[in-house]
Amino acid sequence: MTKVTIQPNNIEFDVAVGETILEAAERNSIEFPYRCRQGVCTACVCKTLSGEVSYGDRDPESLSLTMGTDPDNPQKYTYSCIGYPLTDMVLHHPFIK
Repeated sequence: MTKVTIQPNNIEFDVAVGETILEAAERNSIEFPYRCRQGVCTACVCKTLSGEVSYGDRDPESLSLTMGTDPDNPQKYTYSCIGYPLTDMVLHHPFIK
């Protein structure tokens, strides 16, 4: 189990193995923005402050262009609806309270 913290409101919750960040937030009654649950609409995107995420069997090269994980791009984002935390994570989303 990993822990996710959402800043700036310091919301913490545990994510079980095989559970996405969004699924864990919902299980913990946290109102988390989302629309598509497919990593397309960007409603659930959080800035990654620390930690690592996996997107399962999705193609990492195509995801790097949209998710800001390209080494030439210092911005890092996490798509919470399809993201499985590999480590404890600290994310930033200003609308999650």
